[in-house]
Order: sequence, then C-alpha cells, then structure tokens
Amino acid sequence: MKKYILLAAFAALTLASCENVETPGPVPSLKGFLILNNGNMGSNDASIALYNPETGDVAGDLFYNVNGRQLGDVAQDIVRNGNELYISVNCSQVVFVTDLELNVIGEVKAEEGETRLSPRSLAVSDGKVYVTYSEGWLGEISRNDGYSVRLTAVGSYPEGLCIRDGRAYVANSGYGYDNTVSVVDLDSFREIEKLEVNSNPQSLVADAAGKYLYVCSWDTYDPATWDVATTSRLQRVSLSDGNVVDLDYTSLSKIVQGPDNQMYIACGQYSADWKMTGSVHVYDMTSGKDKGLLFDEPVENYYSLSYNGGYVFVGAGEYTAEGDMYIYDTAGRLVASTPSCGINPMAGLYLE
Repeated sequence: MKKYILLAAFAALTLASCENVETPGPVPSLKGFLILNNGNMGSNDASIALYNPETGDVAGDLFYNVNGRQLGDVAQDIVRNGNELYISVNCSQVVFVTDLELNVIGEVKAEEGETRLSPRSLAVSDGKVYVTYSEGWLGEISRNDGYSVRLTAVGSYPEGLCIRDGRAYVANSGYGYDNTVSVVDLDSFREIEKLEVNSNPQSLVADAAGKYLYVCSWDTYDPATWDVATTSRLQRVSLSDGNVVDLDYTSLSKIVQGPDNQMYIACGQYSADWKMTGSVHVYDMTSGKDKGLLFDEPVENYYSLSYNGGYVFVGAGEYTAEGDMYIYDTAGRLVASTPSCGINPMAGLYLE
C-alpha cells in the first residue's frame, strides 16, 4: 500500500490545490492524510484538510463541511483512538470527539471549579485519551463513561506529554518559568514525582525500555531586556535515578516518537532573510546515536513536526497565508508536498 501511495503522490506533487466548499455538503471519503491547521489566535479559523495520495487532490474546511460549524480557535493536536478522532482546540476550550468521517459525536469541556480548561497536547493509552490543560492540569478522557474527564494537578502551563509503563510524563513549561516534568501514576491518577530539567520544557519522548525520558526545552528570555536567559536543550533523563545528560543539539523545536525506538528531532534556524528553516534528525534511542538527517533539504518557514502511521509530517506556515505540509516516509523520501488549505499546519494523521 505504501509503495502505491509513494508512486501516486510523486506524480501529483505539483498538482495539488485546495478545494473549499462554502456551504456544508458532501465531502470525500476520508482516506489519506488529514492535516490539522492551527489557525491564528482569535480568528476562529482552525481547520482540517485532506490530501488524497491517489489523485493528488487536497480538500479544505472538512470539519465545517461535515458539521456545518467552524472547528474553532487554535487547534492544537489530533489523535486517533480506535474508530474515533480527538481534536484539541485550545482557545475554544474543547476537545472534539468525531468518527473517522469527522462527524462530531462528543464534546469534552473540562472544568475545575468555575474555570473552563484549555486543552493542549493529546496522547492515547489503553483506550483512554490524555490531555494537558494550560491551567495546570492533566486530564483523562474515558469514552466508556460518556467522555467524562478526571483531572489531576501537575505543574505550570503544561505542554507535551507521553505515556510509558502506566505513567504519564508532563512537560511543565511555566511559559518559561517552570523547569519540571510531572510524573503521574495512571492507576491512582496522582502526581508521584517531579523531575527537574532545563527551563521551559515542551515535548517529551520515552524510550521503549522505559529507561530514559527525553525532554526538549525552548529558549527563555529576560523580560526586561529580551536577551536569551537559557537556551533550548535536548536532555536525557534517567528514570531510575533522575540523572540528566545534555545531548548535542541546538535551536530545538520539537521531539516526537517514531517507529523502532527512534525519535525525530526538529531543529530550526533563521536564514539570512529571517525565514525559519527546519531540519529533522533521526535519533536511535537503543544505541543512543544520531543517525543523521531524515531529509537533506531544510524546510523553509518550518512550523511543526508530527509522526503518525509510518509518516513524518513537517508543516510550514507564515501566519498570514495558507501553509504547506511536507510528508515523508521513514526512509526520508518525500511522499507529498501539499498546500494545507489553512493557516499554520500543526499536525498530520494518516487514515488507511
């Protein structure tokens, strides 16, 4: 199947263009690559597009076309849990649950007291979906109980999370003022430990053996001068004794789990004309060695990195115009370069 997709997609690399429908109506069968677009804050313009590898066509505004309503304000993440999709929309303070055709079947709106919570990153484990909330909480969504959410307090402004061996690891960014990872036992759903790391942790990956946790942090800045206070780092944390080792990467953006105990590492650099270019390294967590770049040519206007279903998605966006999504296989071959039909492509998801 993948070989067929590669041939069809290469033939259509330069042919794709966005097809948008102004009123709700029939949509294509959702087979291929879903593209989640972040949108701009306050603009209610988050969206989902579909790239068809067999035809090279890309269709935009699918969530609206299926449901007759906008996705909302700043889409953050998308995951598949069995025959359902979960989509977190941060400023709209909702996690949508849809079927595989994007029909909404549930809306998860978590509250703590009188405060509506703002979802960020998602992760799936044992049929449950876990979500970080900006207000300092980790949520567990159970579809067997009407999509109810149980909450536990973590650190300040949590961002990424990962699940390994019955524990959730949550990056507490503090918007640059926290430097911890919360360790949450999933049975009791309570924080049992805080690991100290570099300031402003953002994304996490745990190795297959449960021996190490990898933590990607971002730069922080002095609020008085806007000089860099701490630089981004990739750190390897021993889960047996908490020992932290800095790995040799700079200008870090994000890390994501790949297949076969591999990790993808996005690093972004500004070019001479101040355009961000992104490169992706492949790191073997079994050997502890960098295997080189996934692809040779850096992506201009780099915005995002995600992995799903055997494909690596690299988004390019400029905030003012529709972006592009570059889709690679795990050998680094470009499967597709397609308009995202929306602002700031955030993540990709492959539907067979």
